[in-house]
Amino acid sequence: MFRSTSLFEAGIAPFLDRKEMIDADADLDDCFVICRSTLLIFRLSTMNNAVIMPPYRNPWGLERNVMRLLRERGFSIYAKLLISFLFVVLPLYVIALISNQNGSEMVKEELRRSLGSKVHFYLSTFDSEMMRIVQLRNEYVSDKDLQDISLLSPIMSDYQYTQSVSRIIDRLNVLKSSSLYVRDVKVSVPSLNRTISTKTYSDSLENTELSPKKNMNGALDASILQADNQYYIAGSYPLALPQDTAPLYYVKITLSEEKIMQSLSDINHNLKGGAILFGSDLSWSIHSESEKPFLPQVLPYAQEMAKSGANEASQLMRSNGKDYFVFYERSPKLNTALLVYIPEDEILGPLKKNRIWLWTLSIVSVTISVLFSVWIHRLIRRPIRTMVQALRNVEAGRTGIVIHYRFKDEFGYMYNQFNAMTKRLNVLIHEVYEQQIRAQRAELKQLQSQINPHFLYNSYFVLYRIARLHDIDNVIRLAQHLGDYFRFITRSSNDEVPLSEEWKHTLAYIEIQMIRYRKRMQTRYDEIPEACREIKVPRLLLQPVMENAYEHGLTNKASGGLVTVQFLYRERSLTIVIEDNGDELSSEQIRLMQQKLKQYDDWTETTGILNVHKRIQLKFGSRFGLQVSRASIGGLRVEMTIPAQEEENGDVPTVSGG
Repeated sequence: MFRSTSLFEAGIAPFLDRKEMIDADADLDDCFVICRSTLLIFRLSTMNNAVIMPPYRNPWGLERNVMRLLRERGFSIYAKLLISFLFVVLPLYVIALISNQNGSEMVKEELRRSLGSKVHFYLSTFDSEMMRIVQLRNEYVSDKDLQDISLLSPIMSDYQYTQSVSRIIDRLNVLKSSSLYVRDVKVSVPSLNRTISTKTYSDSLENTELSPKKNMNGALDASILQADNQYYIAGSYPLALPQDTAPLYYVKITLSEEKIMQSLSDINHNLKGGAILFGSDLSWSIHSESEKPFLPQVLPYAQEMAKSGANEASQLMRSNGKDYFVFYERSPKLNTALLVYIPEDEILGPLKKNRIWLWTLSIVSVTISVLFSVWIHRLIRRPIRTMVQALRNVEAGRTGIVIHYRFKDEFGYMYNQFNAMTKRLNVLIHEVYEQQIRAQRAELKQLQSQINPHFLYNSYFVLYRIARLHDIDNVIRLAQHLGDYFRFITRSSNDEVPLSEEWKHTLAYIEIQMIRYRKRMQTRYDEIPEACREIKVPRLLLQPVMENAYEHGLTNKASGGLVTVQFLYRERSLTIVIEDNGDELSSEQIRLMQQKLKQYDDWTETTGILNVHKRIQLKFGSRFGLQVSRASIGGLRVEMTIPAQEEENGDVPTVSGG
């Protein structure tokens, strides 16, 4: 035990004397200074067994520079651990990031080429199909039956005419069935005012205002035309006609817009993009409803490509907050242009997911590094922080604290020595406290002895006067109250009594005074709250205050004197208010009494309410006692405040150190 006390005086006391204790979140370097100093106190230094390892020589000097930086900058242990882990992780992360970026660029370029090839393949297939339809049209334009009915119908018999028309309809059906893109085929013969289609033979001539264009070599144009919301390929006979001369007949192959849109949608079947087919002068376009909002965005780009004469192009375009890859290719055979757009996310989605996984892996790696650093850091910081908190508790006077540690290492030994030290301190404090309590009890006995004879001087004289008046009833009452009064005063077995007994004694005193001064004054009082009847209070607590009211407050009151007693119960305290209506007490006298109540430490001998005030504070502490002020009924108001319940002593606090 002597060793623990010496350790406290030699090593721990300097820290307790510091005005500013180290905070729990202070820099760890300061904590390590405490730890190292404490370990030296407890003779736990292992410097003699330390092994000094030769430093590792990095050829590039990077590691040496980093370690020098960590030493010179004064970083905390946590920062040093974190920087060390990041120093290992960051190079690996940078290499992985660069590799991912290069791979993304290569894959992106390959995907662009693949999609460009897909667009080219579709347009080539579409061109081949359309050129096959154009070839069939060219053959049907020179059909012999068409020539016969347009030139020889006046001299043909009905049978011949009917057979020719029937053969024409059969050929038209064959042309229609030859391609999914053909919706209908019609032949208009102006000389007969007739239109022949795959389904009907109409008596009205279809108005065909768009004559087929001629190429420079005299062949029929292969362009896809548009009129009246229809797309078609047309031809007429004869091929060479003078200007403003109507042909003998027209051949009109109407294309199926639905089939063309369906084939366009197959280009981006799984990529959530779109495709738009433009005419030669961009005057018409075939697209679905879903592509309609995107058309104004890409039309300027298509016009620019058409004006530049480029056959193939691609670029990245932004629309409605999203990036799109746009591929453009022109068909010289059909004078059409195909534009395909695909969201960038659809193409680079897997690459972005890969990058997200890379970022996730990076964040997880950094998080693991941080957590691992925190874990190692807490192995050292938590015991030190616990010790600092324990020292602060000892500094605050809570010497009964006990700290625990699960491991049997240097911190465990230090904690055990600290617990032994605080245990010894508790013993010393208990001895000093016991001596102080004994001194206080002796002082209480002395203060109480001052009260006992205070009322004895005139008690018998009052009884004598009443007996001479032969007032037997009041003699009996007074004798009974005097007996109760002096029996309570002379009983010395207990220094404390329940408040109900103290109040019973005070009522005996009040009755005695009322017998003496029944013509001059009266007393009004409340009942004690039921919850406060068993409160332990020092004996002779209320009677001196009542005596002060009678003997000093109402001493010159010939009649109409009044003393009131109230019990004000609150959750944690009880206030007993005693007022009188005396009229001789000045405000200056009240102020002096208030000043004396605050300076009771300087008293050498006290009586009356000052005596009561000191006894209350000795018993319950400085928060309780007496307060004086001007009473609402004119005289002195005394407020006696005591705790409403006993405060329970808590167990010895403990702190866990790991």
